[in-house]
Amino acid sequence: MNFLSHYYYTQAHPNPYYTMGAVLPDFFRNHHHEWKFHEIDVVPDGDDMSWLLKGWLLHIEVDRIFHSSTPFADHTSHLRQHLVDVFTEAPKRPFFLAHIGYELILDALLIQNKKVNTTKFYQQLESCDSSVLDRFMVQLGIQDTRGFHGFLKRFISSRYLKSYDRPKSLVHALDQIGRRVWIEKFTDFETNNTIEVIDSTMKELNPAFIDVFHWVEKRLE
Repeated sequence: MNFLSHYYYTQAHPNPYYTMGAVLPDFFRNHHHEWKFHEIDVVPDGDDMSWLLKGWLLHIEVDRIFHSSTPFADHTSHLRQHLVDVFTEAPKRPFFLAHIGYELILDALLIQNKKVNTTKFYQQLESCDSSVLDRFMVQLGIQDTRGFHGFLKRFISSRYLKSYDRPKSLVHALDQIGRRVWIEKFTDFETNNTIEVIDSTMKELNPAFIDVFHWVEKRLE
């Protein structure tokens, strides 16, 4: 799942570090995909570090359940069938794009259906103290934390997730993610046709898209 989909499971909790912990794995992956992490020791209850850890562990469990779900398998397969006619040459891989595309679509539909509040999401991230994040990252085995704080600040200030309710913005994000793997950007043909695929898929999945969130939720209990 993507940022806002993970936020869906923490948004009712008042501690912002729970939300931060739930999206940190994706932040780290986007900032430095080769980082390796140590297993974290238990931290004291009541400390903000403990909420970072709880959010981190929730992220791992949500992704494990989600990626083994029938909706994930069915909808990524359906999306891939449309994308194979758009991305016909290597190295761009329709399976990879369908996986990421479905997750981006879920974020978009959460926004459209007012299931998450992006303003509150960014406010929670902004309220987290960088020194607490530093302590957590050191426990993970990350010694040089300076670069990450710059990345996080840019992510928060850009507020780009607010644009995720538009298919064009999702395709732009999909292109940027894909270029970390194969460098080449989408052609005009690929961009325009992927916008059409994403738009039609969003309409097909709405409003039943929320079922996968409930499916995961039941297995978290």
